[in-house]
Amino acid sequence: MNRTILAILLTAVLLTPMIPVANADAHGIPSDLDPYDGFATLEIHDILDVNSNITATWTLNISISDYLGTGYLVHPGLGIRKQIDMYLGDGDDFLNQSEIDLFTPYLENRAWNDSERAGCCMLDHEPFSPTNTTIIPNPPEPGPVTMRNGSWGWTEIVELAGQTDGRSTRLIDLPRTGAAVEEVPLTIILPNPFEYRYSAMEEVIEGSPSEFTVNRSAVPVASDIRISVGKNNQPNIAAQRIGDSSSIPLETATTYEATCTDSHLDDTNIKWEFSNNGTTVLISDESWVSIVPSEYNYSHGEVLSVNVYCLDSFGWSVDWYENVVIDGISPTWEASFTANPDVGEATAIDISDGIIEVGSEDVLDINIVASDDSGLDTTIEITSNRSSEWRHVDWSEMTAQARFPQGEKVNGLHLDIEHRHEAKPATTYSLNLKVTDDAGNSVFHEWTILVLDGAGPTILPDIYTNGTLISAEHPVRAGVPILVNLSNSYDDLDGINDTKWTFILNEETMFENLSFAAISTFNIEPLEAGSHWFIIMAWDSKGNMDTLSFSLAVQPAPGVDIRIANVSHYGTAIVGETMQVHVTIQNFGGNTATGRLCSGDVCSSHANIPWATSVGPGVVGVTLDIPLERAGELPLRFEWGSSLLNEEVTITIDSEITVNPDSGPLQVVLGVFLVLAGLAIGARMLWGTERFDD
Repeated sequence: MNRTILAILLTAVLLTPMIPVANADAHGIPSDLDPYDGFATLEIHDILDVNSNITATWTLNISISDYLGTGYLVHPGLGIRKQIDMYLGDGDDFLNQSEIDLFTPYLENRAWNDSERAGCCMLDHEPFSPTNTTIIPNPPEPGPVTMRNGSWGWTEIVELAGQTDGRSTRLIDLPRTGAAVEEVPLTIILPNPFEYRYSAMEEVIEGSPSEFTVNRSAVPVASDIRISVGKNNQPNIAAQRIGDSSSIPLETATTYEATCTDSHLDDTNIKWEFSNNGTTVLISDESWVSIVPSEYNYSHGEVLSVNVYCLDSFGWSVDWYENVVIDGISPTWEASFTANPDVGEATAIDISDGIIEVGSEDVLDINIVASDDSGLDTTIEITSNRSSEWRHVDWSEMTAQARFPQGEKVNGLHLDIEHRHEAKPATTYSLNLKVTDDAGNSVFHEWTILVLDGAGPTILPDIYTNGTLISAEHPVRAGVPILVNLSNSYDDLDGINDTKWTFILNEETMFENLSFAAISTFNIEPLEAGSHWFIIMAWDSKGNMDTLSFSLAVQPAPGVDIRIANVSHYGTAIVGETMQVHVTIQNFGGNTATGRLCSGDVCSSHANIPWATSVGPGVVGVTLDIPLERAGELPLRFEWGSSLLNEEVTITIDSEITVNPDSGPLQVVLGVFLVLAGLAIGARMLWGTERFDD
């Protein structure tokens, strides 16, 4: 095939609308190279009214790296220089001017049939038609084929004609097919007063509402970009004064805020103007602005005029304004405090020296009344460093109650014994008052709360028996000495040696009004099993008292102490009969045992005998059925044993039960005689002796 025939074929190919650029071999392109450079512009000249004829100008200036080739020559991955030399030239690895001249028609004769196929755009779903097209080629430079630092491309200027449809909102669609022209930014210029409204691809759009740039290369292929445009609207403004009062303070700052909103690309501006009787005193372009009227020579009762404007990029604006009266008179207040003890009458507190003295166990009553010359409500707020959350708020009149205990720096269990026995200073708190009127004028006052010592010593006894702290596993036993240790005790403020102590055991005073040093540990003589009542009282140097009373259970001494509590029987005590005997057994010892009831060779099954407690002995009942075989006193015994104590004991029981012999027929005769004798005596008493004498 000669060059003339090949040129004719290639010219026919140019009837296609665009020059697609194939992906070049990845191994041939440097990683830091941007293969495309240039820009595109779509400028719409006419107002985008409904059903209107529209003219526009499309401008494209694109440069493509020599590393990239064109799809209309074989092997585009070779790059444009190698393609031209091999398929349009002599293949000598040198690109000469004649070979470049054969390629230039590709660029000069690029088909521009409609704006969509050319890679530009559509308006209201329809492409623009070209009315005049100018294409200036920019082919590769002559030189070796291996020279890859150059570029090729073209510049085109196309006059377009289109038409809008009947809708109020205009739509501009930008194709994304992967063509080379889509790789450079496209700037769209709208006629005044039209602006960008919305696009789902807004992240690749930047600029101003009437002139914005779309970076199509950042959008995946086959994802066309739709943009809605319309006539500019006024921006929206939202402004307010912080606070809802009817006036503002003279001496403190009043803050205003404003927010302007418009289309996605519009960078609105804010302008504040503050004036006094027509004279501007402050101008600001910040979203937030604060003003202290007294710093601008305002006086009580004057009016602050506020205007804020929101301007868009078209110069359109919207405003918000306020005229507000300035209040320069602060509110007034009165306060009183009362201490309410747990016992006794309430006491008014003298606060003339700024100190509120209140007991640690007292309830502090706080009463505050405030007023303002405006006649509107005032806000009363009190805070204290007792805790970060301690706060009370009320309006015009406040009544509050609170306790102020001794703080963490006084004695307590958080300290070791040595340090909790030392004297500590009383706790102080701050009480802060803030009264604010409706305008925002505030007055402040502060008191110091001095917490007086109002609590007695804390009594914490440890009780030992046989050198072991008592517990459920180690109870106090009868007959064993007891040791009481008060070393854990403390007073919140006093040193422990400044306290006095009294101990009462079972309503009997063991010691009275002794120093802590004398009784920090003391012994108690062994106690009997049972419950014993302890009362420990302590006073600090201020006369505050605390009492600890409790019952101490003393368990029986170890061992087994079996006693027969009761013997009962059921049945006739006659030889030949069977008698049931029931015996109640008591164990006064602290250990368990087992035992059985016997009569001769007859014994019951073994029964478990419970241990005694501080409440009383362990009790068990044992029953035995005994065949009566001989007359006389019924022999009974109780046999018990303890494997723990390695002990076995037999207790003889005095049953006081006598078994009678079996008398047989004689008993029947005696019974009949007794019945007849009884009848005779009854008849004599009924009829008298005379009847019988006759």
